[in-house]
Amino acid sequence: MYLKKIKLKVLGLFILLPVQLTGALGDLEPNMPYLIHLDATYSFANIPRIQGAVNPVNYRTNENKLTLSSWMSTMSYLEFGTLFEFNQTVKLPFNLESGGFYLKKAFLDDLSGDFLSFDGGLLVQFVPTNRLRDPITPYNDVANFSLFGEIFKNFVFDRSNLCFTPYLAADFGIANRGYPWLDPAVGGRLSYNRLSFDLSILGTFGFGNLTGINVNAFRGYAMTAYRAIDLELFLGYSFAEEGFLSVGYFGRLFARAFPQDRQGFFIQLDLPLPVF
Repeated sequence: MYLKKIKLKVLGLFILLPVQLTGALGDLEPNMPYLIHLDATYSFANIPRIQGAVNPVNYRTNENKLTLSSWMSTMSYLEFGTLFEFNQTVKLPFNLESGGFYLKKAFLDDLSGDFLSFDGGLLVQFVPTNRLRDPITPYNDVANFSLFGEIFKNFVFDRSNLCFTPYLAADFGIANRGYPWLDPAVGGRLSYNRLSFDLSILGTFGFGNLTGINVNAFRGYAMTAYRAIDLELFLGYSFAEEGFLSVGYFGRLFARAFPQDRQGFFIQLDLPLPVF
């Protein structure tokens, strides 16, 4: 449900898939032993300033980001995924921003009889050195490692048509250089039949000792005491058992030594493919 820096995932990639795929999706069983998901997200953001910036103090940009990812889930509640982010800003052209992989395990499942659900895993992301020259790139250094977990519970009403799912999540990580970070999140999803509405508050906190951003000498957030709190909300529609289409808005409520007043929108498609 929540995974730091992966959330924002291009529809054009899937338009060219064979027409026969529609029939395959319609025939999917809910408990397929293996499913491969292809995810694509395009997001646009306006960033009018960077709090604590110098050299120059008035750096501003628009951001065009594309995230492509794939992941596989099994009946053993194990999930493995890969992801690639591409980004464009005033400072850097559109190219690779990061690439990585994650492994996630569902340890508890309230729909299977446990009191609540608990997922946890490991996320590894690598960032090209040229992308670390732009303070819009939200990574500490070249190699970034984090452990993440989330606790949530499904409250089902109206004969399973209406469901409310609150959750708490956290991501604790460190890069090959510098200080660790902590990214907490709290939110909830209200779903009815195939429609859902999500609202989340996301935080990011770096434990470095620098409180300013030298834009022209920037080399990542490894040594920075950055802070940010974001609001995110989106509307989703599920299809073909495991498919999901969503559109959303995000806005930054607070920032210190980080891009300030960032806001924008995203559109995401999650497309399942049966394997066997």
